[in-house]
Amino acid sequence: MPTRPFTLGRSRPLSGDPGAAGARPFELPAHHLVTHGVVVGMTGSGKTGLVMVLVEEALRSGVPVLMVDVKGDLPNLLFTFPELSAAEFEPWIDPSAAARDGRSTADVAEGLAARWRDGLTSSGLGPADVAALRARMAPRLLTPGTTAGEPVHVLSALEARSPLWDEDEEAAREALSASLSLLLRLVGRDPDPARSREHVLLAHLAERRLRARRAAGLEELLADLADPPIAAVGALGVDEFFAPKERQALARELNTLLASPTFATWRKGAPLDVAAWLAPQAGSGGGKTPAVIVSVAHLDDDERLLVLGLLFDQLLSWVRGLSGTSDLRALVVFDEVFGFLPPHPANPPTKRPLLALLKQARAFGVGVVLATQNPMDLDYKALSNAGAWFVGRLQTDADRERVVEGLSGADGGAGGVGAAALSATLKALPPRTFFVRDVHMQPPSFLAETRFSLSWLRGPVTRREIGRLVRSISPPPPAPDPTHASLDSRSVHPDPRVNSLDSRSVHPDPRVNSLDSRSVHPDPRVNAIDSRSAHPDPRVDSLDIRSGHPDPRVDSLDSRSVHPDPRVDSLDPRPASPDPRRASPGPASPAPRAPVGPGGTVVLDPRHTPAAPQPARRSAAARAGAGAPAPAPPPPAATAPPPAPDGWRSLYAHAPAAAPEGFRYIPWVAASVIAHLRDTKLGVALNRSQLLAAPLLPDGRPDLSRVARLDASLLATSPAAGARFAELPAPLAKRATAQAAARALREHAYRTTEAAVAVHKELGLAQDDGEPLEAFAARCRAAAARLAAAEQQQVVGRFAPRIARLGERIAAAKARYGEAEAEVAALPGAVGAALLGLVAGRDTARRAGTQRDKAAAKLERARQEWTEADAALRDLHAAQAAELAALEQLPLRAGEGIETKRLVPKKNDVEVAFVALAWAATLAGPA
Repeated sequence: MPTRPFTLGRSRPLSGDPGAAGARPFELPAHHLVTHGVVVGMTGSGKTGLVMVLVEEALRSGVPVLMVDVKGDLPNLLFTFPELSAAEFEPWIDPSAAARDGRSTADVAEGLAARWRDGLTSSGLGPADVAALRARMAPRLLTPGTTAGEPVHVLSALEARSPLWDEDEEAAREALSASLSLLLRLVGRDPDPARSREHVLLAHLAERRLRARRAAGLEELLADLADPPIAAVGALGVDEFFAPKERQALARELNTLLASPTFATWRKGAPLDVAAWLAPQAGSGGGKTPAVIVSVAHLDDDERLLVLGLLFDQLLSWVRGLSGTSDLRALVVFDEVFGFLPPHPANPPTKRPLLALLKQARAFGVGVVLATQNPMDLDYKALSNAGAWFVGRLQTDADRERVVEGLSGADGGAGGVGAAALSATLKALPPRTFFVRDVHMQPPSFLAETRFSLSWLRGPVTRREIGRLVRSISPPPPAPDPTHASLDSRSVHPDPRVNSLDSRSVHPDPRVNSLDSRSVHPDPRVNAIDSRSAHPDPRVDSLDIRSGHPDPRVDSLDSRSVHPDPRVDSLDPRPASPDPRRASPGPASPAPRAPVGPGGTVVLDPRHTPAAPQPARRSAAARAGAGAPAPAPPPPAATAPPPAPDGWRSLYAHAPAAAPEGFRYIPWVAASVIAHLRDTKLGVALNRSQLLAAPLLPDGRPDLSRVARLDASLLATSPAAGARFAELPAPLAKRATAQAAARALREHAYRTTEAAVAVHKELGLAQDDGEPLEAFAARCRAAAARLAAAEQQQVVGRFAPRIARLGERIAAAKARYGEAEAEVAALPGAVGAALLGLVAGRDTARRAGTQRDKAAAKLERARQEWTEADAALRDLHAAQAAELAALEQLPLRAGEGIETKRLVPKKNDVEVAFVALAWAATLAGPA
């Protein structure tokens, strides 16, 4: 088991100066995290950096790590650049952000690389340590509900019988309940296991199958709903408990979900198997340590709760099956636990398994680290047994009081530090410095400054960037063999020369393969149609992978692309200027024709000029002589546009004024979608309008793998004269099919639309739509200055009464001192008292001495009161000055509180303004 301590940075006593000689390396023994850890800190405190350092140290020590990512920060672990060079940073620099700063991406990357090299050097680390971490870990980035990363089959508890039914029936039933709740949530039904009749009935049906060692997938449950194999539910007959008509309605909704392409992402990918995820992986030079990131940043709040409830149930079941140990066997890291472990009486699906993990996992060597920047709404009773606390800077009084209260209730309290002193310490902590309370150490409380992380802390990662990251950590696929008949048994083309790499995109024309970006063209001159690559045939331009039609004669509605068929050019609706050098030879034709370039390519977009002529393709006779069948002719086309479905508009790609022979329109479906992105807490409201289009499949559904965004102003509302029209898919005549097509584009917009906005939560400010980041930062500084000025006035007002009272005390003490001084002066001294005794007797002299002693004591008391009041006044002025000075720093630190907030719409916040039949234009030869 690992014995290497976690090197987290430097530590110093609570009273120590950051540069004092008492600072020493902060090494946390790995087994201290068996009793769990809590990380708390406001935005800008360095909380995410500390969490990343803990993860890195665990992986360097060979401890598997399971990370739950709610905000999108934890994938930063994959930004490990062994050379620490600008070239490694640059591909991940946002060009628009660099442009706003007036810099190039290369300049920004060079600055970041230098900063990271210097920071690691100051921590005693370097490129070799980064390379060693990268070589040691086996990363996986799991994304339930989307294929942006590695998808997760979250309903595997239904479709595959778990061994838990034989080992831990209670855990198996809880996993089943969570799966059914997620299923009902997806169809808009009540997911509550105790109150929902749908949940109770499905649970009975599914458990009956699973106990009989059979699968309880959605298809099987639909059959059981239609004809229930049970007679009663509880004390009621099944028909009385859930009427047949209601069962039919539920079955229809579940069947619609089953048929939805979106739902398919919930049912494919890695099974929900924590044991397999955290098992060491073989690698060169020994086993690699699993680093599993489960990202749910793209899900809405309810979906997150249900998915993570499933995950924690599975994790708890795995933990209970382990043998006991006092060593750290695995580490579970949950960044931003706010909302998932709230205090009583709130009870989300994640709370029960999290509570059980905190209570039981320590006995099996599994440590849990919970982090949050929102310390108010946490169940501190649940966290009271955490052995290690890391508390960063907390600005608000309420946050500090809540954390101090939580620490006071934890084992060991705050380590002997008073509540007032701890609150003042937390307020004054600089970034990357934490108050540490570890019950296993002596002294238990101290300050720690974290080291630089080996990973680049870039910030939240978007869904598209997740896809890039997954491709960067996955081994490249083997190069396709163009002579191979089929790479997928589901997609074998009837023409042996055509290899289909995507079953959704096989064209009947044997000369044309799938336009999926993963496919290989059967023509050896045509390379993979990746939007980043140039085509080896100069007649064929690159295709944008978002916009390839399954019909190879149909070009993308994306104006940047050119069809691989040399007869078909871009569908950009803007007219091209005639080029006499590329016009068709011969006398003037009776009707104007579009300019034609070499090889017969129609130039409809002036930005795409056809290349020089290439050798002609082999004739049909030559192909026949070679044993290859001739291409199939295109289907017949109508001369009038088929009527659009009811309520749909018609839009047309640009075509010449008089269409040349063979000019055809091919149907796509388009929808104008408006997504409303809101965050009511921050007062952010953005609207994103877009016109989405997708080619229509033969069954009338849109091909969502090829959705393109269009500019409505560049499309025509009437077709070209003389053009022909391909037939509409027959199922589109049905109202239900047309509505389903519109819903599919709306669902696509819901899944893919997002926006990033800069926010400052402490100030309650959000970046306005179109506002430059520099302007927003200036607005934050101005708001912080106003806030500081107002708080300074409050500070002065708060101190004023106390200063006034101390002034009164000083004046009174000064007056008493003067009176006592005068009284002492009026009494005879020692010599006078001796003379008085000779004249008036010893009794008189003794009384005079007593009076003198009393007056001297009174004088000393007055002097002491004056001194104490004066010292208290100086301390009070110093405290006031310190608070005023701290407030003066607020505008200077305003930028530290700026973070990026990722906004995604809710389903009800996406509306369709109109749906249209978008006709894509192509020149396919005489019809």
